[in-house]
Amino acid sequence: MILMELLNLMKNRRSIRKYKKQTVPLKKIYSVLDAGRYAPSGANQQPWTYVLVTDITLKQQIRREAERVETEYHETAPQQLKEWFKSQSIYPSKPFLTDAPALIVVAGDTKAPYWLESTWISVAYILLQAENQKLGTLTYTPSETTFLSKLLNIPNHYSVVAIIPIGYPAETPTTKTCPRKPLKQIVHHNKYSLK
Repeated sequence: MILMELLNLMKNRRSIRKYKKQTVPLKKIYSVLDAGRYAPSGANQQPWTYVLVTDITLKQQIRREAERVETEYHETAPQQLKEWFKSQSIYPSKPFLTDAPALIVVAGDTKAPYWLESTWISVAYILLQAENQKLGTLTYTPSETTFLSKLLNIPNHYSVVAIIPIGYPAETPTTKTCPRKPLKQIVHHNKYSLK
């Protein structure tokens, strides 16, 4: 029964870009962060750190800088990528950074072995617990993150991997919005084979 519940969380979770203005109790957000710390990590170094941002002025600064770097990235992207951005309605504007009541900035300690892989596993645990708490999330990976290190006083040996807006969803994406490849298309037995 519990296995099915976990599988359903995985199947039903969707990226949320629109959030209600309703404040999320800190206790609820901390339960989400608590789940992240149970992720496995290389050599058990637990290289992740989380900066929880709720201050509106700071969120506005983050949004302004994120939109600046995204505008630069979109302008210099290869044409094929520009076309994909357009087809997916992905633009430099990032209103979710100020609309969501909270942001979780996730960074990894680059001095630790397997820091990047470990930190991303921690992000996955956060996403699943947020879904379990009926909270919406999005893994936003800015094209450049040094502005976050400056704004949030993150030490130089940490590298930001994602900003996770978190809040109550103001939209309901369906499973049809992001179809998954069938298992037979991505699983190979013993050796990779063209099918």
